[in-house]
Amino acid sequence: ALKESTSPSFESARPTFTHRALTKLASLDIIKYVVTQNVDGLHRRSGLPRSKHAVLHGCVFTEKCERCGEEYFRDFDLGGVSFQKTGRQCTQKDCGGDLRDTILDWDDALPEEDWDRSQDECEAAD
Repeated sequence: ALKESTSPSFESARPTFTHRALTKLASLDIIKYVVTQNVDGLHRRSGLPRSKHAVLHGCVFTEKCERCGEEYFRDFDLGGVSFQKTGRQCTQKDCGGDLRDTILDWDDALPEEDWDRSQDECEAAD
């Protein structure tokens, strides 16, 4: 008989002491920028502003407008992979574009804006 998985869901995962420490250090401007490949959204859940971190492999909780680029961080796993439409639309004024998941599939390129910024921040790091 197959054993049922007892892995926690993304929704039930909580930021660790390390996530909270990084957020505190970033708020004190000791850490300038965080680059992550994690898709669990725990950096953002810990309070780390999106402007202070690159999410290179996407996030199970983030959908992005295909028209204006606005991101929406949800409290539920969107369940998509490879930029599939989520069925919701952007609520930014005069936009209404389709929202898409942000999780990369194996053949997807890294998100250009996050990749470029992470490269710049790493080069500027002391």
